[in-house]
Amino acid sequence: MTGAEPADSPSPDPARAADPTPTPDASPAAQAPMVAEAAPTEPAVAPVTPEAPGWAAPAPPTGSNHTAIVAAVVGGAVVLLLVACLGLVGGIFLLRDGDSTASDSETTAPVRPRSSGGGGPTASAAPTEEPVVQGPQASAYPAEKIEDLNRVCDEDIYYPELPKRAGKAPHPVVLLLSDTPGLRYKDDGYYYDLGLSKKVEQTWASEDPRTVQMVACLDRISAGSTIRTCKFDDPKPQTLTLVRTSWRLRVYEAATGRKLLEKTMPGDDQKCPYVVMVGADKKIYAEVSDRAAIAALRNLVTR
Repeated sequence: MTGAEPADSPSPDPARAADPTPTPDASPAAQAPMVAEAAPTEPAVAPVTPEAPGWAAPAPPTGSNHTAIVAAVVGGAVVLLLVACLGLVGGIFLLRDGDSTASDSETTAPVRPRSSGGGGPTASAAPTEEPVVQGPQASAYPAEKIEDLNRVCDEDIYYPELPKRAGKAPHPVVLLLSDTPGLRYKDDGYYYDLGLSKKVEQTWASEDPRTVQMVACLDRISAGSTIRTCKFDDPKPQTLTLVRTSWRLRVYEAATGRKLLEKTMPGDDQKCPYVVMVGADKKIYAEVSDRAAIAALRNLVTR
């Protein structure tokens, strides 16, 4: 800024030209701030021609003026050096302030965590989550009893070691009922209308899980209006209400968990049962009749 050539000086003021007394030179200390901070620009004065009255040639610069200019240049360089140093110091203070006040989101960026190996800053690390497994999953152990097959209905589990529904019919199935949440049991008698031979039993209600190809899950899903009241004498006389009920039937391939059938079925057995388990609500829920259950499973078993 101080090394640039000075702009053309305006023509001397006639009044000052008439005054022979020279103006004292400014001291170096006074010139320094004038170099660092530019003085307001004065409006240009119209030049005075030699023919104008009162014109006088400007006096040549004296040695003291040269000294003042050199002092101003040196002073300006010192000021610039001080400004640069102050800027550097200010930058250092800002860096230190940023380290100590990382929580100030308006002035400093948050400090990123570093990796355990001491490398550079890591990318914005989000909590890693294991992907959720969709669909049925293979059991970690083989089915050793019929009750193990409850997991096919309730836990979306399959058993890869069991035979697939393939080859010639019949395709063995077991019917697992749930008329109370959390309770499931095997229906051992619904197939009686088909005969009591060992072959029929092994096809419709096998006791060996290793021969089962399909698992049928029958769940009570809703109850409705009253059908009738049922009276019982043992162990003591009491009257229970038989209500309409809806059930959901699902059939899975035991070896793969593949769903083969799903349908809603009404509780069409609306007779008072001979034996019943009494719950706290004192109600009897109409069940899917044996014939309706066989009809729903027949095509999957015999074809």
